[in-house]
Amino acid sequence: MLNRIHGSAELSGRHDKLQDSRYATHVHDSDFQHDVCLFGPERYEPRYNYPLIVWLHSCHSSEFELQNVMPAMSLQNYVAVAPRGTVASENGESKFRWGKSPTSAAIAEDLVFEAIEAASSQFSIAHDRIFLAGFGSGASMAWRIALRYPRRFAGMVAMCGQFPHENHSLANFAEARDLPALWLYGAESKTCGIREICETLPVLHAASLAVHIRQYPCGNELLCKMLEDANMWLMEQVTKQPAELDRIQEENFSRN
Repeated sequence: MLNRIHGSAELSGRHDKLQDSRYATHVHDSDFQHDVCLFGPERYEPRYNYPLIVWLHSCHSSEFELQNVMPAMSLQNYVAVAPRGTVASENGESKFRWGKSPTSAAIAEDLVFEAIEAASSQFSIAHDRIFLAGFGSGASMAWRIALRYPRRFAGMVAMCGQFPHENHSLANFAEARDLPALWLYGAESKTCGIREICETLPVLHAASLAVHIRQYPCGNELLCKMLEDANMWLMEQVTKQPAELDRIQEENFSRN
């Protein structure tokens, strides 16, 4: 998958700032079975309980994808953590993906909750404001985990990721009805485009899931506009009122 965040002049300064920040940390500890990437907000206030974003990276990527995501989403509003995918990618070293088998999904669930523990050990977290989010195959895994444990999360954001129709993903649909979800997709995508949305809508309606869906003029790409909109939606869930945030002009990235 392409990621139109990379190389953006608009984000270069913010990305450098994140890279220089003592709050962008890679954790490998014997207490945790897998590596995770942690992000702490600017001007961190330990007496404030921050919303937590658990980010699941795309296919053939890694937990370090978080370092590109957070500058476009927000450097201040959240603590964030990204666990590493369950399967080593065949497309290069230090790249990973999320397996599709029930066993891989079970391992991914453990990694997500382990990542939450890692973030909680380093930062002050509001445990009733934990959000699951992902891009591509990470978004599909976010769907699976959020639908299985809807009461563990305050909301879920899926970007360019297919809805999981297999492995009884809606077995817990009664509780999942109360889970706010945001589904962002590219109209030109061949894997999660208009056709996928139309085929899934009857399922969402039948289960009465609370899903907000937004379309973007792209394929399987992660746009800064998607992350900006996700930030606004997340803050609406946190504050229970419409968010008023600075907007990033998408035309700045259309040439990348």
